[in-house]
Amino acid sequence: MNIQEIIDLDFLQKVQDSFAKATGLAAITVDFRGNPVTEYSNFSLFCKKIREDQQLYDKCLKCDAYGGLEAVRRENFFMYRCHTGLVDIAVPIIIKGQFIGSMLVGQVKLNETENDRLDYIIKESSNWKENKEIVADFDQIPIISIEKITAAAKMMFYVINNMVEKDVIQYVQEELRAKDQELINQLKIQADLERSLYAKQKQFFKLMVNPNLFFNVMNTMSCLAVLEKASRTQDVILTFSEMMKYLLTNDNTFVTVEDEISYIYMYVKLQKLRFEDRVQVMIDIPKELRSIKIPAMILQSILDNAFIHGIEPKDGKGSIQIKGYILDDDFICEVIDDGIGMTATAIASIMDKSGGTERESHSKGIGLHHVNFILTSNYGNEYKLKITQNDAGGTIVRFRVPK
Repeated sequence: MNIQEIIDLDFLQKVQDSFAKATGLAAITVDFRGNPVTEYSNFSLFCKKIREDQQLYDKCLKCDAYGGLEAVRRENFFMYRCHTGLVDIAVPIIIKGQFIGSMLVGQVKLNETENDRLDYIIKESSNWKENKEIVADFDQIPIISIEKITAAAKMMFYVINNMVEKDVIQYVQEELRAKDQELINQLKIQADLERSLYAKQKQFFKLMVNPNLFFNVMNTMSCLAVLEKASRTQDVILTFSEMMKYLLTNDNTFVTVEDEISYIYMYVKLQKLRFEDRVQVMIDIPKELRSIKIPAMILQSILDNAFIHGIEPKDGKGSIQIKGYILDDDFICEVIDDGIGMTATAIASIMDKSGGTERESHSKGIGLHHVNFILTSNYGNEYKLKITQNDAGGTIVRFRVPK
């Protein structure tokens, strides 16, 4: 909890200025470390010059910090002598039992009979006494009785803590409003997700109403391509038709690695129409591992990310390698590309469970986020997706499933 978050510093500055003007004392408000959070009020010329020397200024800050800590220990104002011998008073600012700062007032001298009643809070510094100009400024510091200083300290203690109490009430109210707004936002996000899911379900059901209609249209397009002697167009239509057949007729949540590879071959075939010879895809998964079952479409989703976010933005040619092997009784699959790579921030964004909005997630790789969700949902967090930067450039995306 910071003092800046709780107290209206502009109002505090006005209170501090008025107090200094009325009492003739100097004043400054500091945080719990002793760092100033307000401007100086009625600061003496002597103290200003002392604080121009970095070593002496550091001692001033130490006096301020120690004075504040001693005041909070006593739960009351604390009067002491600073390292130059001037009298200062620390008025603690405590909120809910937590010390967040203090107002320091003083910069005055006591008469000789009262001087010995107060101790130095840190070791006395004397090297400044060699400067006659500073010594002359010290001599101009007024002498005030300890009773008058004590009365001023009591007044400020009551004023500032009463002011803080009101600010705390306002702070708590604002905090509650912020949490209420956060809850409203979360409920809105949940409602948006439910509406989005409902819309996706409607789209899915529309496709599943009559898949034969889709394939009949694709066959008609293929026949037209033959009649018009558009062989490449026919090839694209047939490949795409096979891909859609796999998607629409396969109800299995888990498929073999072999099935995924067959689908990937068709996917790569279509992508090469766009990239031509710009990309080379190599699959290195031993045949004896291709009967292992994995969640459907996760391998294609990772490969799609490598094409779109790795190779497509890259100048020149690129390559993607798909490797599969066994490690510690788990099937490990890696998709390695030499594309433009991903920053640590981008990787963290993809792995973030919140996922962002639908549009944001798509631009950051919704496929990978969805893959990670599927893996952790089915196998636990220890099987989460792993994304690393490739030392040779590009990205390595790795997943593992129980063998």
